[in-house]
Amino acid sequence: MLNFLKDNPLVPVLRKIPYEYADEIISALYDSGIHIVEITMETERVEEIIRNSVTKFGDKMLIGAGTILSINDCHRAIEAGAQFIVAPVLQEEVIQYAVARGIPMIPGVFTPSEMLRAYDAGAIAVKLFPASSLGPGFVKDVKGPLSHIPIMVTGGIDADNARSYLDAGAIAVGAGSALLDKKVIAAQDWKTLRNMAKEWVEKVH
Repeated sequence: MLNFLKDNPLVPVLRKIPYEYADEIISALYDSGIHIVEITMETERVEEIIRNSVTKFGDKMLIGAGTILSINDCHRAIEAGAQFIVAPVLQEEVIQYAVARGIPMIPGVFTPSEMLRAYDAGAIAVKLFPASSLGPGFVKDVKGPLSHIPIMVTGGIDADNARSYLDAGAIAVGAGSALLDKKVIAAQDWKTLRNMAKEWVEKVH
């Protein structure tokens, strides 16, 4: 999965998307050159969305689950077919649960110590969250002593600053509301969503 992230560093975070629009949203992202999405667990009917998305897009995209806050969340996501797991916090038991089932896990961290704990527990990468509170300089600095730990950044990422995190050493960026505009989705304006996603891809890839 790390090689996949290197080639596809833009990870849209689908949070509380309407169930009835999930296919259109993911299709628009795929049409724009995006091949990975993270669907957060507080989304209504999330297990159905994950299951349906893996069935429809799983052969050409990676479908993951985010905002995993417990072993139960992790279990539900894996049972639904999630191909990777992302969390906003560090819980070693959740990392170990996912790893034992062959599912890549990216837990949330905020300090170098948490980064090392997560990696030692079996995480394939860590999610620096909220990244905007630390900035690209932190990524560059921490990659000095911890160069072996891949970093994904999420929180406060937009189309204008995403590249700076990648240039600082991050392997991927998570894009939430700055990419998945709620008004655009509510209006079912998939053309605009595609255009926004294409702009991100051009700046990030």
